Amino acid sequence: MPGIEIETVDEPLKHRDFIELAWQINAHDPDWVPPLRRDLGKLLNRAKYPFFRYGDAQFFLARRRGRPVGRIAAIENRLHLETYGDKRGFFGFFECEDDVEAARALFKAAARWLRERKLTRVLGPFNYSINDQCPGVLVEGFNGPPVILMSHNPRYYGRLLTDCGLAKAKDMYAYLITEQVLKAERFARVMNAIKRRAPELEQREVRVRGPGFKQDVELMLKMFNLAWKDNWGFTPVTPEEVAAIASDLGEIVRPQLTRIASIKGEPVAFAVCIPNVNEVLRLIPDGRLTTALFKLGPGGFLDLALGRSEIRGFRTMLMGVLPEHRNKGIDAVMISKIIEAGFALNQKYCELSWVLEDNLPMNSLAEKVGGLRYRTYRLFEADLSRLT
Repeated sequence: MPGIEIETVDEPLKHRDFIELAWQINAHDPDWVPPLRRDLGKLLNRAKYPFFRYGDAQFFLARRRGRPVGRIAAIENRLHLETYGDKRGFFGFFECEDDVEAARALFKAAARWLRERKLTRVLGPFNYSINDQCPGVLVEGFNGPPVILMSHNPRYYGRLLTDCGLAKAKDMYAYLITEQVLKAERFARVMNAIKRRAPELEQREVRVRGPGFKQDVELMLKMFNLAWKDNWGFTPVTPEEVAAIASDLGEIVRPQLTRIASIKGEPVAFAVCIPNVNEVLRLIPDGRLTTALFKLGPGGFLDLALGRSEIRGFRTMLMGVLPEHRNKGIDAVMISKIIEAGFALNQKYCELSWVLEDNLPMNSLAEKVGGLRYRTYRLFEADLSRLT
């Protein structure tokens, strides 16, 4: 395309323009929360990031007359292909100016790479799978900064992807539950009704110190693989990913917000809620921990992330109930307990996300207790023949 050049980026971790493009596109958006460069470095490290044990990705950068204007990753997730056999590839790490020529050129390059691997469709954005951070494009609810590990993007992204030939695959919702909701008579009435039919549960906080933490993370992710195996788009979490997740969560998890539930001593469900560290990351516009030390003092980011801070909200990130124990109200009882514990810790809001649009039980529960559906994220897909 005239004026557009596509550069293949083999080592994005070392490519300054590929990294900096996110800041170029979003830096003037007051609601954008920049990623920590340390965490971005983990994602882009082919030698160490667990995804590359079972998948591959190729990164592309678009330039207009030499100036970087867009980027994308084409992703082959072999674990997904083994699970579904659907010849579907993915795209992720998408950033682009409001430039349809550049966006089309990026998707054309990504589609060519995917078709070389005998794939026929593409879905995204994912970085790199549905289990990774920040899936989807925010299409409704540009009403403030995102919470931790949720997407945020310019308002034109949905239109730009549609103009490139992609269409909606699935929407995901985020619900806001405030302290006022918790104190309302409606919340108590719904929860009391659920508790009357729920089985007798034993709930305990996740251990956050020593070998017990790793053991609890392994138990929860084992339950996750069993509980989510029939969900749309699910791929199992690998042991290497369990280790990486344990390492990342260990910095920020609060035991009061993460629980394991058992019936007669047998674990049947779990819920992982994490403080909204994005409240802190907003103070680090360049994403560098050295800036955190300068702005926040010697304890810096970790002091804040570990809870010695003014963080005022948290997100329900993961939840799973074993199939044989579903439809008993276990998930509602756990979430109720965690929300009560969170507000006892002076938290002011909880985001329940993300919830698939066709997950009727969870959407119904969130709405019945008074949760506000305040953001919508969209996954897009296309036949690769439309993009080349």
